[in-house]
Order: sequence, then structure tokens, then C-alpha cells
Amino acid sequence: MNKLKLFVLALGLGTAVQAQTLQDANKKTENERYDLARKDYQKLVQADPTSVENAFFFGNFYALIGEKDSAITQWRKAGSINVEDKLGMVAAAKALYFSGDTTTAGQQFCEIVKKTKGKNPVVLHRIGETYATGPIKNLKVAEKYLRDAVRLDSKNIDAYILLGDVLLAQSGSNATQATEQYNNALAIEPNSARVIVRKAQIYQRVQNYKLANEEYKKAQAADPNYAPAYRENAELNILFDQYNAAIEMWEKYLKLNDTDEARYRYASSLFGGKQYCNTLPQLDKLTKNGFSNMYTKRMLYYSLYECNEAKDSLRYVEALKAGEDFFKSVPKEKVISVDYKYMGMIYDKLGQEDKTIEQYYLAAAIDTAKASEYLSDIAAIYTEKKNYPKLIEVYTKMMNQYPTKMDATAYYNFGRAYYFGPKDYKMADSIFGRLATTYPTFAGGPFWQARSRVQMDINSKPKAYLAQPQYEAFLAALSPEDIASGTYKAYIIEASKYLGDYYVNSPMKDKAKADAMWNKVLELDPKDAQANAYFKK
Repeated sequence: MNKLKLFVLALGLGTAVQAQTLQDANKKTENERYDLARKDYQKLVQADPTSVENAFFFGNFYALIGEKDSAITQWRKAGSINVEDKLGMVAAAKALYFSGDTTTAGQQFCEIVKKTKGKNPVVLHRIGETYATGPIKNLKVAEKYLRDAVRLDSKNIDAYILLGDVLLAQSGSNATQATEQYNNALAIEPNSARVIVRKAQIYQRVQNYKLANEEYKKAQAADPNYAPAYRENAELNILFDQYNAAIEMWEKYLKLNDTDEARYRYASSLFGGKQYCNTLPQLDKLTKNGFSNMYTKRMLYYSLYECNEAKDSLRYVEALKAGEDFFKSVPKEKVISVDYKYMGMIYDKLGQEDKTIEQYYLAAAIDTAKASEYLSDIAAIYTEKKNYPKLIEVYTKMMNQYPTKMDATAYYNFGRAYYFGPKDYKMADSIFGRLATTYPTFAGGPFWQARSRVQMDINSKPKAYLAQPQYEAFLAALSPEDIASGTYKAYIIEASKYLGDYYVNSPMKDKAKADAMWNKVLELDPKDAQANAYFKK
């Protein structure tokens, strides 16, 4: 379960009576209206600096939106307001936990439980919440505290939901226990949209679009103002390529929560669904509002490249400028290999081959998992240009460093580079030999190894017929479908002529086999002069 979903539950109060304004702030947070919620929390702590609850939940808010240092500050403040307040004690220990001192925090949690004799459900709930949502999670411990909390307070809907989230995070594909806790929550509040959304997510998790979509609709009907129901529904539709439905849901989400942060999530969702042309208008709105980060810059130049069906060179120039802006503003350690890959593709569309190759090499250098893919991209460029020396250089690197990534095409092009470039037939023979061994069903391997051996044998006196085994292997590798297709006609004739000559003129004379080979030639080309001359003789 991700941090966002776990933390939303941390915002429920779990106490009998709370100020209405704090409930409002928490409600806005649940609805992902973070800008408004932040203002509410700020007003609350300013208006009542002695409130432990205000500071505690302001800390939870900061943790939810990823501002850990500010969260720790608020929890420390909550702990200092009243050293005897049990929620304040939990807050102080929580600050330690999020700071990384989990051992001391754990000891303090145990002391608080002892002081309350394990009978305070709010304490147990908030300790469990810490273990469930902290930077270092301990879901088993979180589960224990949360189970104790709901045992003491069977009406604590927030604890039930968080317990369900914790169980789901632990169970993998089995959501039975989590569903039980969500049902416990629904028994308290049957129309809880946030619980119904969680049940929808379970169906989504097992790729059941129909039931997931039905549950999201149910959540929207239960609470039309619960914004996450529309966002989650939109992302479900993106996942299942229902793009029009996804955009409809996002638009409804934005009506409830039209902030830059919400629009950023919208753009990210569209981008993740490869809806590049729909992503661009959202990025444009964000830019005009002054909202920009490394991810919006990345999405912009990727999308400008992808959203260009007309292959307009001016659009590629625009993408290049956006990419250059990305690289100028982003720290080098934040750059990923695909960033270089896209710059390479843009340069390729603009006809700048050297820069394209430079970018692919940069991509390969920082991502060993994809390095062979990028080297293959470079090899494709050199293959098209018939730049054999550079092609040999790339494939040598690839074969030495990533031998398991050498597929049939790579070996084939590598061998041909030696054959047509430096005309190093011995190396070509070696590479094509690897191809034939590694991919025995690919007829091109033995055929081109045979051709390489013909060249190696061209000045031999007497002729050594080095290619005989390879031409035999080539013919044996052809399926009846291959032969019937006609694709290999010229190659079959070449191999049959060579073998016909072999069985006539080599020390391994065999008239029957020679006749068979020359007959094969005539079957494919009745007018072949050599075959007709053989039979006349």
C-alpha cells in the first residue's frame, strides 16, 4: 500500500469531540485539496497554539504531502505543549521515528502503552499509524497495534480502514483479510466513499475492470464531492485504455480540486497512459501558472516528440529546445537513461547523426540494464549507413559486455559488417558460426558462414571446399514452407550449385548426390546454363 493511501487514514481524529475547523481541514485533506487544507491547519495552530491535536494532525498533513521535516517540527511541537498529554507523547515519539531513530521511538511507544495500561485506543491507533506510514515500515507491528485499537473501540472507522490497508500491503494477491476490515468500516458508515474506493482498488488490482468501475461509480454516488473517487476511476480507465472515460473523470476531479497540484497529477496520469497529445495542454496550463519541476520538463519534451504525427521538423526543434531546458535545469544525478534516449531520437529526426549516437552512448553508460538496447539503436544507425567499421566497434562492445543480449539480427549484422567492410572473412566466419550455433533454426547463419568460407577458400590450390558443411546445413534448416514461399530461391540455387560441384570435383565424388543437387537447380530454374551443361555432359 503506498504512502498516500496509508496516510489519508492518519488524518481521522479518533477522539470523541473535535473542533469543527479541524474536521474541515481533515476533510479537505481527504479530498486532496491540499492548498486549502494547509491554510486551515495554519490558521488552527495560530489561533490555538496550545492544542496538541492541531499540531499533531498538521504534522500528519505535512507527512502526507512529503514534507517530512515540517511534519517532524509539528509533532515535536505537539509533544512539547503538554508533556502529560498521551497524544502529545505519541507525537514526540513519532517525530523520532520519522527522524530515523526507530529504536528510541519504539522504546517510548512501549512506555506510553504501559502508562495507559494498553487501554487507550487513540494511543494504539496512532502508534500503529506510525509503523504503517513511516519511512521504515513495520507492517506486522502496525497490524498488532491497530487490532488492539479496534478491539477497544469498535466504532473507530479510521483504524479499521488503516488496518485493512496494512493487511492488503502484506497479503499480496489475497485481499480477504483486508476486505473484512473494510466491511467492518462500512458497517459503521455504509456510504463511506473512501472505503468503497478501497474495495474498487482491490478489483482493479486483479484486473477486473467491470467490478472496479462499478465500485468507483458507487463511491461517486455515495459522496459526489469525494474527489479521489474520480481520480482513481480515471486512472483505472487509463490502465484499460478507456481514454475518453479517463478524461471525463479527470475533468470531474478538477472541478472539485482545480489546483496546480491536481492538474499536475492529471498530466502525469495522461502521460503515463501515453496520451501525449492530451498531456501537452495540461502542461501548458501549468507552465502559464508558474508550476514547473523536473517532471513537467521531462514530460514536455517527451510529449512534443511523440505528439507529432505529421513529422513536422519545427515540432522536433521545439522538442529539442524543451529537452535542452530540461538538461540545463536538472541535476546530473537525477537524469535517467531514457532522457538521453529521447534526446537521441529528437536529434535523429533532425538528421544530426553524431549527436544521436552521442546521446545513445550516454544512455548506455548510466543504465546497464538497458545498455544493450541503446547499443542496438546505435548499431541500427550504422547498419542503415553501411558504416561497417563503426558497426564492428558497437557489436564488439555489445558481444563482450552483454553476450546474452546478442540476438539473431545482431549476429547477422555483425557478421555482414566483417564480410562487406574490411572483408575479414575469417572473422565473418566466426561470427556467423556463433549465429548458427546460438540460433540453429535461422537458416541465414549457415548460409552466410558458407559464403564467408567460399571467400576464404577462393585462392586455395586445390580447392578445399570449406563451405560444404555450411551449405548442407543451410538446406537442412529450410522448412517446406520456406522452400514453397520462394523467398530463398536464389540462395537454394547457390547452395545446390556449390554442392553439385563438390560432389563432382572434390575427392568425395558422389554422382547420385551431384545429380540430386543439379536437379534441384533445374527445378527452380529450368533454364539455368550450368545445370543444363552438367546433364548434357
